[in-house]
Amino acid sequence: MLVLPRQSPPGLPPGLPPGLPPAYRTTPVLNQRTVLLALTISFMVCSWLCSLLRLYTRFVVQRAPGWDDLFIILTMLPTTVGSVVLCIMTKMGLGNPIFTLSRHELQTFLKANYISICTYPLSSTFIKTAVLLQYLRVFTEPRTRLLCKCLIAINALMGVVFAICSWLSCFPVTDFWDLSIQNPRCWGFASRNKLEFMSIMVTQVVTAAVMDLIIFLIPARLYFRPGTSKSTATRLSLLGLFVLGFSANVCSFGRVVYIIRLKDRVSFDPVWDNPTVMGLASFEIHLAAVCAALPIVWPVLKTTWNRVFVHVTFEVSVTEEYGGVFPSHKATDADMELQSASVDRILPPLDPAQQPESWEPFVGDETSGLGENETVVESLAAAKRPRKALIKGFFSKR
Repeated sequence: MLVLPRQSPPGLPPGLPPGLPPAYRTTPVLNQRTVLLALTISFMVCSWLCSLLRLYTRFVVQRAPGWDDLFIILTMLPTTVGSVVLCIMTKMGLGNPIFTLSRHELQTFLKANYISICTYPLSSTFIKTAVLLQYLRVFTEPRTRLLCKCLIAINALMGVVFAICSWLSCFPVTDFWDLSIQNPRCWGFASRNKLEFMSIMVTQVVTAAVMDLIIFLIPARLYFRPGTSKSTATRLSLLGLFVLGFSANVCSFGRVVYIIRLKDRVSFDPVWDNPTVMGLASFEIHLAAVCAALPIVWPVLKTTWNRVFVHVTFEVSVTEEYGGVFPSHKATDADMELQSASVDRILPPLDPAQQPESWEPFVGDETSGLGENETVVESLAAAKRPRKALIKGFFSKR
């Protein structure tokens, strides 16, 4: 095992010896254990919370589960395993140069690294399939549906190919981490040939990034479609969703840039380079899971909140006047003017049995200009003997 000096020369990361290649002179952000743990755990908790709320909404509230929900479950299982293993690997030397590990430590690290490599193709394939199946439940245009079906087939084929390249990268599998074998039978992600290894790595990250971009652009046109609601709340909701989707694409393309830059290196250091490569892959999957859950969860959360606190506005206006406001007072021009008053009150939640089938609590009436819980009532404020009255709406009993 290499014995490290207590203090490094100026310009080098702490704990590293002098004479290192230029690649080790600048420590990537994700090579810092606290940063990697904080981001990985935060993204994992958020994605699990949103995914559980999504499944609860589909299975319990809407009672309309679909194939996309099954693939969300399949996504979270390998993604969680990969994220947990990534966190555990920080105690095995992840983020340090490979020559700082002993032979036994390196073999232990490679065992965990094998699991981490095998989980990504499954997670990436499942989450893309879940999103595309969700599109099929939303879009009715024939060309859009055909595009989604073609992408599902291409994504499935890519998933099978890269899963084989990772799971069956060595024969036997123990050759992946057994350093005592002189000529291991490995290929793909375990190849000792730099050109072969970098070719399969670049192919995977580039195809995944292109697929992510296409999936992101399919619903992006909704934001600019004339039929989309012009309300600020709707626009901000769509914008926030697109920002999350764009962030997932940033992680994907950031991984592409990082790996392409590694082609100029003499070799790939899995201990030093994997925090950035696998970290960005983990963040990408978790962000995609959140994006897939929010469109389903958010309307239900908003509906539940509106049922707890319902804000109703009554507007009362005088449309006709047959006498003065006071019996002893002759009607004047002022009494004939339109009069209005408004009252705001908080009502208890409505019983679901009292709600009509077409009741939609979070969509306003764009034709009348009313808000989501506004009721307009027109009547006579005062009249001696009214001949007719126009009443629209309803009065709630206290």
